[in-house]
Amino acid sequence: MINRSWRLEITLGVLVLITIGAVWGEKYILHKTIVITPESHYTVRPYDDVPSGGNSSIEVLDDSGFEWRCTVRDKYAYPFCEIELFFDPDRVHGMDLRNYSKIRVWMDYQGPNKTLRMYLRDFDPTYSKVGDTSSTKYNQIEFSTDMLKNRMVEFSLSDFFVANWWVVNYKIPPELSHPQFENTTIFEIQTGNTNALGEHHFKLHRVELIGQQFSTEKWYLIILVSWLCIFIVFLSYRIFLLTKEVSLERKRARELVEVNALLDVHTQQLEEKTRTDALTGAFNRQGVDEALRVGLGEWRRQKKPLSLVLMDIDHFKMINDQHGHTVGDYVLAEVSQIVKAHIRNNDLFARWGGEEFLLVCRDTHIEQARMVAEKARLLIADYGFNHGIQVTASFGVATLHANETLEQLFNAADRALYQAKDGGRNSVAVQPE
Repeated sequence: MINRSWRLEITLGVLVLITIGAVWGEKYILHKTIVITPESHYTVRPYDDVPSGGNSSIEVLDDSGFEWRCTVRDKYAYPFCEIELFFDPDRVHGMDLRNYSKIRVWMDYQGPNKTLRMYLRDFDPTYSKVGDTSSTKYNQIEFSTDMLKNRMVEFSLSDFFVANWWVVNYKIPPELSHPQFENTTIFEIQTGNTNALGEHHFKLHRVELIGQQFSTEKWYLIILVSWLCIFIVFLSYRIFLLTKEVSLERKRARELVEVNALLDVHTQQLEEKTRTDALTGAFNRQGVDEALRVGLGEWRRQKKPLSLVLMDIDHFKMINDQHGHTVGDYVLAEVSQIVKAHIRNNDLFARWGGEEFLLVCRDTHIEQARMVAEKARLLIADYGFNHGIQVTASFGVATLHANETLEQLFNAADRALYQAKDGGRNSVAVQPE
């Protein structure tokens, strides 16, 4: 008891240290990053204003699509060029960025623009249509090219806003005009709003999206709930140990008394020295003792069902009287071999006395036991015995119910067996519920 108490205190101490570590290292534990580089193999598409009636042009300079050059010309009222990076080639199933707070971009830019635009475009069936790329929500931010002097810019996703032209073109109601990042399908870099004509050279090196696995509030809620669960588990464990220590020996003694009391009643039908009956090869008292102990223990501790089948060879006295005891012994041995060859590994078949046999069915509901008995009945009735003998058997099936003893179980199987005999024999009867 002292050792167990020490183990409990050590375990609690370790859990306290883990909790302190979880609180202190929250940012490190929850931190997650999505990294996009030329080696990420995302689909990249260059795009210019030609489809809108302009005459700008764009040229991709490497295989990854992360370096491009475009020439912006003045034919279109709002000339532009851009590259689109697709998180999903179908542009429908993207990334959930709701738990991400920052975006970092490493990029080189040479050109006349004073500003550049960045988009995180979100697909939502409420307003987006498959096949219409422009129907994705344009969450955008516009920044000065001076910020790229150090090659890296960082923005909060809360700084993004929805492009006004998109809201107007798609007639988006006010309640849907706020930024969304639940299903971001496209990352986009575009020339800015200053309409600077001429040549622009871009080289995108790296993009990082920085966030947490989930919110800080949820993290602390998990810690709180975990401790509540630990408290309940340890309290339940203590109660369980105390209860188990008090009741375990009583249960074992009660089970032993029940098994022995039943077996003492039938001690004349079973041999004491071996586990098998010498004539039939079926189990005798020792084998039944073991099966009943295991089955009763499973029923009480694990709620596994325990069923019995009593079998009686029909008109066996007539067989002995007409053909002699040698033929009678032959019938007993053959019937035993038939049943043993076809029962399940989990079942135990024993000679209960005279022409009566017992089948112990562990972890078996009454309907399953009935099917086992019915199979044995058919096999015996269809078997070709020597001497032109026709042999049949009757079966009584019962299962152990709550608050019943083994003696009550055997009595129920015995009543079912007599019911089968009274019903004409060569049949299976099941105890009434």
